[in-house]
Amino acid sequence: MVREPLFLGAYVSRSTMAHTLETLTPGTPVFCGDTRVGDVRALYGEGQSRIPALIVVKWSYGERTDDVAVPTAEIETVSDRGVELIQTDPEQYASLASFEPSRFPTVHPL
Repeated sequence: MVREPLFLGAYVSRSTMAHTLETLTPGTPVFCGDTRVGDVRALYGEGQSRIPALIVVKWSYGERTDDVAVPTAEIETVSDRGVELIQTDPEQYASLASFEPSRFPTVHPL
């Protein structure tokens, strides 16, 4: 009998999501549903961790055109298409903080 993977929120159990996130490159498209909202600029880990905690996205949806800090918990999937966020409505991310390294003193670039 073939067992299907167990889905747990944004992650698949026994997933290699962290490894996939670590290999994202700048310029990878970021989507909310069918809407492209920006491109990956950088990955940041928390403390001494080598696991991404934030992706910095050059936001290009609507009037917002700054770099924003997107927690990796907001990532639904990473595929050949790019990064897909959990929310399908870009307006759900209107309150994301602009990314300025001094505002995030506990993170470091990966």
